[in-house]
Amino acid sequence: MPENPGAFRITPATGAAASVVGAIQIPRSTQDVVFVDVGERKIDSNILRDGVPIVGHAIDTDVLNQVVIGEPVIAYRIVGQSVPAGTPVPLDTAIDVVMAQPGGLPVGVVKGVHAGLASLTVATAYDRLIRGHPEAVRLVSRASEGPLSAADEQTLTTLFTQADAPISDTPGQDFSAALTTLQMLTTFGVP
Repeated sequence: MPENPGAFRITPATGAAASVVGAIQIPRSTQDVVFVDVGERKIDSNILRDGVPIVGHAIDTDVLNQVVIGEPVIAYRIVGQSVPAGTPVPLDTAIDVVMAQPGGLPVGVVKGVHAGLASLTVATAYDRLIRGHPEAVRLVSRASEGPLSAADEQTLTTLFTQADAPISDTPGQDFSAALTTLQMLTTFGVP
């Protein structure tokens, strides 16, 4: 396996694999055919940028590994789709999806969230309720297993009071709305 997980090596097929590769029919383009040499010998590139030759440079992988921390995270979430979630569809069915950057969405894009936070962006609410509050993630996990204990409800009340969105018996400001908000933020949140 290569040292860099993003890199790969192409090796010529031999034996049974070569006969399978030879049997594959590849559709031909109407354009000129371009041949790519994947042999063992070195290929010298002749690349010019603004008339100046671009040469290959030896990269110090130790230095590169200190700078490159991974592939960029594309912070988009699916917020809608043409076929309702959970609907069985035949194989090869095209489904249109609507994607959005979650940080700029209002919390109120999800129905049933706490009314006191509905107009805030996901990024702002995430910073108030999730970032630096591991108890919030624990509450979401515990709520998925069943009703919250009295101690968990007190933790939830404290968390929302500190976020200037107190919990009350009023619909839209109750425990259910608070939990829906935490669930929404852990789903759409921007770490």
